[in-house]
Amino acid sequence: MSAFVELMTGILFAGIAVAFFVLAWLFLRLARIFSTTEQTIKDVSEQVVPLLGKTHVTVDNINSQLAQLDTAVGDVAGITGELDQTTTVITQGVRGGVIRLSSATAGLSRGIGAFFKGEKLTGEEQSGEED
Repeated sequence: MSAFVELMTGILFAGIAVAFFVLAWLFLRLARIFSTTEQTIKDVSEQVVPLLGKTHVTVDNINSQLAQLDTAVGDVAGITGELDQTTTVITQGVRGGVIRLSSATAGLSRGIGAFFKGEKLTGEEQSGEED
């Protein structure tokens, strides 16, 4: 029986040795994975930091262009408002002049017509109310 115990003890130690080598092999693979991961993170960091810097510059340029566009749009809006006011003033002036000229022409026409016909205008006709 002592030989059997020694055989089992040998198998147990052999099993422990195999388990130790398997665990050592797994830890080495895990160490390689961590090393690769660390290197990948370093590479990404080296590429991302300059990219973020370029992105910052690009955003600053876009903001500058938007500020210039905002100023230009404000100027156009101001010019449009002034043009609208000018058009309104000119339209009112022309309209008033046309109305006055039309009234004067109508009055002059009636007056000349009455003069040549020898007719006398009544109070109603003078006020512009005809039948």
